[in-house]
Amino acid sequence: MAAWSGAVLGAESRTNVTGDGAATTFPSDQPLVLDLGCGNGLFLAALANAEPAWNILGIEKKDYRVRQARGRAGGLPNARITQGEVMEVLSGLVPGSVSRVYLLFSDPWPKRRHAVRRLVQDEFVALAGSRLGPKGAFFFATDAAEYLAWAKERFAVAGWTIADWALPEGWPETEFEQRFASAGVEIGRFQATR
Repeated sequence: MAAWSGAVLGAESRTNVTGDGAATTFPSDQPLVLDLGCGNGLFLAALANAEPAWNILGIEKKDYRVRQARGRAGGLPNARITQGEVMEVLSGLVPGSVSRVYLLFSDPWPKRRHAVRRLVQDEFVALAGSRLGPKGAFFFATDAAEYLAWAKERFAVAGWTIADWALPEGWPETEFEQRFASAGVEIGRFQATR
């Protein structure tokens, strides 16, 4: 899995990245990777297991999902889950402290009148950019073509470089990705860098 090894990551993590105690304290200072809306922790635990040189912080607002994710990732020293709103947790991180951000299959809010509820908004793009280190990258995946176009546009307008995100062999899947793939639903992806 050399294509996505920790050696290519830029910024290092902080030991207690959000200041909210044990849930986010990592045993070693290594690159910090975020899994926004980590759900049941399937992707987070698989990524933490595959990349022990990364500290993986999952952010999830739903209580039952936090419990699922913590149960799944509980024995991994480089995985932590914190409960909260993504924007609030991101705001609490040290600027430039994050190496990678994954936003995978977040709610697309498909109705046009609900688009303002999508996580990817101009304010989010600016905040994520301020938390990423110089070689940091943002990764996005969705089953909703309209949300994919929306998210790409938000990042492009903010001056980010958009590229296709080709998954390396053996890449871990989220629960939703497994469902969509088994149903034959097309999945859109991109990566963005500043």
